[in-house]
Amino acid sequence: MKVNQNIVLKIIGLEFLLMIFYTLNGAYQIITKPSNPVLQFIGLVPLAVGILIYLTIKNKWKFYFFDIKLNNSVKNTILLNSPLVLVLLVILLGNKGLNTTSVSDLFLMFIIQFFVVAFIEEIFFRGFMLKMLFSKGIKKSVLISSFLFGITHLLQLIGGQSIEDTILQIIYAFLVGLVLSLLIVNKQSIIITITFHAFNNFFNFMGNVQASSLFAYIIIAILFFYTIYLWKRANKKECIRQEINIAV
Repeated sequence: MKVNQNIVLKIIGLEFLLMIFYTLNGAYQIITKPSNPVLQFIGLVPLAVGILIYLTIKNKWKFYFFDIKLNNSVKNTILLNSPLVLVLLVILLGNKGLNTTSVSDLFLMFIIQFFVVAFIEEIFFRGFMLKMLFSKGIKKSVLISSFLFGITHLLQLIGGQSIEDTILQIIYAFLVGLVLSLLIVNKQSIIITITFHAFNNFFNFMGNVQASSLFAYIIIAILFFYTIYLWKRANKKECIRQEINIAV
């Protein structure tokens, strides 16, 4: 019981910490309206640095990034992750490509998305939270971490986003959370989830136009069927693992 309480408190603490930083960063954006991509997310940099320090001091880099048994061939890994590429292509199509007016802005936005935003969110949700919850079982850990990832996007309302768009984004984020969590469960590296997350944000922020809702629904459909496939694959692996444990 005490162990369960500790996990719950840690999860709440992590979610609260994340929301504080995003709320403060959102308030800064509203007040200053920065055009520089770096300044738009400057409030999150201290959190990213804090994570770097924690992983280094606690010697956790291998645990979260490199403790992956590469049982699959490169071909199988590419095939397993190929729907992520499809999602990114749909985003690009919907946004009619990238706004290349400023190459420096493109570069800075990708850097800030990869090394700050995606890094923070993937470590929090697919790193810290998911692995903390593994003791509760794969299904619960995937669902809870993905749910928290989804509701965190309620903070978009602070920035003036409409309720309809926010609800759509929460659903989208929940499905993305399921997919990325299930990829971790299926022995994929968190580096893959960080990379997808960074490109997803980058394409959306730097698109030529704001895509219509149709493209959002197409992506949601892709993610939905992708989730079902990964869920069944994870269940199969879990059943095999349980059979081995029983046999031993």
